[in-house]
Amino acid sequence: MELRRLLGALPPLSDSHPKGLSWEQGLMYDTGIIDRYLLCRPLPLDIGRCACYILHEPDDSSDRPLVYSLYTDEGHGRQDRKLAVARHQRNIGRSEFLIAQNGAGTLHLSCDESFLGRVRSNIIGSRYLIWNEISSSECKYQGPGKLLGVVIFEPTVSTWTGSFRVMRAYVPKYQSIHMSLSNQHEPIGLTKNWQESRRNVHELNSREPSYNRRMRRYELDYRDRYRSTYKIQASSKNFQLTMEDHGKQVILLHGKVGNSKYIMEYSFPLTAYQAFGICLASIDSKLCCSI
Repeated sequence: MELRRLLGALPPLSDSHPKGLSWEQGLMYDTGIIDRYLLCRPLPLDIGRCACYILHEPDDSSDRPLVYSLYTDEGHGRQDRKLAVARHQRNIGRSEFLIAQNGAGTLHLSCDESFLGRVRSNIIGSRYLIWNEISSSECKYQGPGKLLGVVIFEPTVSTWTGSFRVMRAYVPKYQSIHMSLSNQHEPIGLTKNWQESRRNVHELNSREPSYNRRMRRYELDYRDRYRSTYKIQASSKNFQLTMEDHGKQVILLHGKVGNSKYIMEYSFPLTAYQAFGICLASIDSKLCCSI
């Protein structure tokens, strides 16, 4: 996807600036709104796919440990955009990722407007919940907002030739989204009884890898699915999600390309925030998977 095509369709934001902002402050204000739009709105159908990458890197905004940063993958010599940062922590034995538009937002949480939400797992790492969160202007925590996704890892599939992971993701259905900054397309969440009534739920299934006899391992085919500039490394954390079992159209793909770098490519009906959360769930260490 050419990000310029998406950004060029957005309306001018100058009229929405708070009063008293300098030109530089107004530019930063606009950038924050655009990045949040890219994160929290489903990718429009006519845009196609959005290419990104995830880096495990030091956080410049604090002296805390490494964070996972999400960048757009512009290509053609254009500068990449840093969309979000995820900070990992353990909470009563459960894995948790705090996600914001910058590193400081993962520290101040509901007191920072850049804070987006959390990805939480159960103790064994077989189930991850992707939440956005509600905060007030008084910086008081209002509790979890909408459940924007559920990721489930099934027990590792073992065969006489090897093993591979199986995962499923569930996200709420959206209407066809046009390019707009209006609030009429605020994301909806999964209902409490979403497992009983799935009429308004998309189910994404992981593609089964093929066995490479020469390398003696299971592998996914990434040819023609991502730029040839990257060489995908073998990893149990790699996956490709489709809308149905054995489907051909990949909605979200994730692949390891370095010791601390992963590629991510997603399309409608996912938002960048949901796609990032699903990838973080795969990257995380978990007891339920033997690989």
